[in-house]
This record gives sequence, C-alpha cells and structure tokens, in this order.
Amino acid sequence: MKNKFVLLADMFVNMGIGLIMPITTLFVHNSLGKSLVVAGYVLLGFSGAMTLGNLAGGRMFDAWNQKATMYTGGGLVVGALCLLAAFPVWPLYPILLAFYGFGLGILNSAVNGYLAFLQKSDANIFNNGYWFANIGMAISTLLAGYLFDINIRLIFGLAALLFTTTVVLIRLKFQDFSVKQTAPQLTQGSHKEFSNLLAIFLVCLIMITIWICYEQWNSNVSVLMTDMGISVRKYSMLFTISTVEILVLQPILTRLFSNTFRSDKMRVVLGVIFFACSYLTIASAQLYWQFVLGITFVSVGEILALTAIPILLNRYATDRDRGTIQSLGSLSGSLGRALGPLSGGWLITMLGYDKTFIVFFGAHLLLLVLLAFIRRPAGASQVTNEQKG
Repeated sequence: MKNKFVLLADMFVNMGIGLIMPITTLFVHNSLGKSLVVAGYVLLGFSGAMTLGNLAGGRMFDAWNQKATMYTGGGLVVGALCLLAAFPVWPLYPILLAFYGFGLGILNSAVNGYLAFLQKSDANIFNNGYWFANIGMAISTLLAGYLFDINIRLIFGLAALLFTTTVVLIRLKFQDFSVKQTAPQLTQGSHKEFSNLLAIFLVCLIMITIWICYEQWNSNVSVLMTDMGISVRKYSMLFTISTVEILVLQPILTRLFSNTFRSDKMRVVLGVIFFACSYLTIASAQLYWQFVLGITFVSVGEILALTAIPILLNRYATDRDRGTIQSLGSLSGSLGRALGPLSGGWLITMLGYDKTFIVFFGAHLLLLVLLAFIRRPAGASQVTNEQKG
C-alpha cells in the first residue's frame, strides 16, 4: 500500500483521540462530580482551543514549514498529556485539556494538508486514511472503557506514548513538499471565485452541523445509557462496533462511487440521510439493540459523508492553499464538537432526550437543502485528470 507510514501516523493520532474523547464527559460528570452543563463547557474549551489550533496549523503549514508545524502540534499534545497523566484534577483538568486541543488542532490540520498533497498522486489517500484511522479507533475505544475503570492516568499516559510515536514517524518518514511551482490562485472572475467560496462555506457548515449532532454520541448519550442502567463498557463497545462496521463496509461502499465531483457530492447526500436516521432510531430508545442500530446508521453516514468531505474540499484547492482549505474542514469539525455537548446539554435540559434527537433529525434534513447549492469547482484544474468530476 502506498504511503503506509503516513497512514500509520494518522492512525496513531486517531488512536490518541479515541482513547480520550469517549470518556471525557463521564470523567467530568461521574468522577469529578460536575454537572452536564459544566462538562459541556469543558468540551467547549477543548474544541474551541482545537479550532484555534486548526486555523494556526493550516496557515503555518502553507506559509511556514510543513514538518515543523507537525512537530509544534505534536510537542504541545505530548506535553499536555503528560501533565494530565500526572494531575487529572479540577481545575487543572480543563486547562490542560484545552492545551491538548490546541496542539491537536495544529497537528491535525498539518497532517490533513499533507494528505491533500499526497492525493494528487494517490487518489485513495483520504479513504485509506479514514480506514486506518478506524483501525486505531477500534483498538483505542475498546481500551478506553477498561482503562477508565482502572485509572484515568493510564489513558493519558498511553495517549502520550502514541503521539510521541507519531512525531517520530513524521521525523523519519515524512518529507516537505515544494510549492514554488504551484499554479496561481483563481483569476477567472469574481463570480467564479464567489461560487467556489460559497461551496467551501456550505461544505464547512454541513460539517459543523454533522459534528454538533454526532458529538452527542461522545457525550450526552453516555449519560443517557448509564442512567438507564447500561454499563460504561457496553457504551464503549458501541464505538468498537461502529469501527468494525466501518472497517468491513468502507472498502465495499467506496467502490460503488466513481472518483468524480458528482459522486463525492452524492456520498455526502446519502451520508447525511443515514446520520438523520440514527437520531430517529434512538429517540425513545429503551433497549441496547436500539443504540446498536443507531450507531450502525452513524457508521454508514461516516463512510459516505465524512470520507468524502475532505476530498470535496480538496477539489477547490491549489498547492498554495491546500493546508488552509483542509484546516477549514478540520476547524468545522472542531467547532461542531465544541458546540455539540453544550448545545445538546441545553436542549436535553429544556426538551428531554427524545425531542432533542428529533431536532437533530430535522437539522439533517435541512442539510440536504444546502447540498443543492453546492456546485462543481469553477476555474483552473486543482487535481489530476483522474480526479476531475
């Protein structure tokens, strides 16, 4: 497989994330004794810091030094995780988690920008990256539930080790790309430039909404399930089930779509529909199998939509701004993750779980309307001939 060390580094990053994020709300709410709203603010601080890191990482990647940007993000992440392993206490926990988020945002944007360059010669790099990432997620989310029951310090220590390994791989196996001979920015008229900017904006808005709703699975759904008497291990197992489904189904589903703009857009449309079905499924859920069915819809939505969005964004990029445009996608995901737990907590407090999930179902239907306004890239070619749609 091409670029296997790059994919391995991306997998380790996602393993580190998968160890920490599913247990964050549980740790703040159950172990530190804080309310769901406070837990939402903690995650808001983390994701807000990650959003700033995404912006900084994208600009640093394009305008400064590609590998040095990754080292900066990786160093911040490892430092924050080591301190979290030593001091998982209030109020240090939310402060250190925010530093972790900032470094993670820089690292994520830089790695995604790197993948965007590789896509010119490896059209399947984003699909393969997502597949490898989910191998890491399958392992890390399974470990998270068991390690949480033993000691939270083990989770932070293992995550620090994974990110350290990632930095070593970046040092040994990544190379800087030259952008001196890249094509100029679009100069084909304000209308075409506006069309591209509008498409990027709408794709990012869709990404934000998907993650606002998706984040309920990482936060408020855990509290709902434990309140119903379902164990933390069974909740953690949902993510393992989801990841196994993605590993099995992704190679099959992605082969059903050609490598064109129209196919990428159709993947997002179908993915949004499956995400919508997941929230309809868990509204009024009483039994564990209903949550398993809901997470299965999420798995298919991920395969279709979340793997297609970075490819779609890369169609609007040139070599001068690949890192920046990919950072907008990462930023959108971070912003959605920041708003998700807090907005979900507010809605649940006002409406209850069932009506909140119905609201999220309706939000995804509105996304289908937005998708109708996304047009193919205008202007110069951004990708190889094999990737044109």
